Amino acid sequence: MNGVKKDFLCLIVLCIFLLSSCGVVNVIDVNNVETLKGWSFQYNESTNDYSLFFGLCDKNEKYISADVNVEIRIEDENKNIIYKGTKFITQNDFGAYSSQATGERYLANVRIKASEIEKGTSSSGTVYFTVSDGSTVIFDECNCSALWCLPVKDIQIYFDSLPIELQKKSYDESIESKVTITDIQYSIDNSLDSPRATIVISGEKTYGGGSGLSYDVFSYKLYDSEDYLVDSGQVYIDISLSVGDKFKDDSLVIYDLTPGEIYTLQLLSYEW
Repeated sequence: MNGVKKDFLCLIVLCIFLLSSCGVVNVIDVNNVETLKGWSFQYNESTNDYSLFFGLCDKNEKYISADVNVEIRIEDENKNIIYKGTKFITQNDFGAYSSQATGERYLANVRIKASEIEKGTSSSGTVYFTVSDGSTVIFDECNCSALWCLPVKDIQIYFDSLPIELQKKSYDESIESKVTITDIQYSIDNSLDSPRATIVISGEKTYGGGSGLSYDVFSYKLYDSEDYLVDSGQVYIDISLSVGDKFKDDSLVIYDLTPGEIYTLQLLSYEW
């Protein structure tokens, strides 16, 4: 029995040694906090929320935990404030986190629900935060980047009433072909820092030859909500159409759109 007790005591001592050797000490006294380090911000897709990470260290550079208030402000790249609030965290909000760049660290994980953050006009921005004990600021305001993860306002694109007949005219003003546009659909990709739209145009060829020696083409112009022209060009149907052939073309992709903007797309006959 004495041998069992001796082995048990040795195991406890070994565990204490391993914990202290990792440089982590759990305390709940904010007066022990000397240093703030290792802060970062990320979106958690599996839980649809965000995490603000930071570490607290004592005077011996050992990571500790403490009950603190965290005042947070998030701005997108266009200086829109999309979140402002205070989170209270306890030792239950601290844990061990590891990465290839920094190794294992003992960090606070301040969670913000996606529904708490307003939609802005850029998917990137800056997170500002201040740590306090509720009455006294412990550290000056810190900040970190939020890269390609912030929610953005929806983009809307309006079109002329359908159907629309479009002509392709030659250099002498004669009509080479006609198409009728019957449907327009679009999708917005917000995964990039500047959103882009893919526009799918469907229609039918109603006039012109189908020898394969020519192609069908029409023009477009895109205006913003203040009637400024922001993009223009041509849509080339890359298959040889005969009269009566239906088509669906997704080659029109428009880049560098502004989140929250309302655009108007005009389709026009093509002229030399």
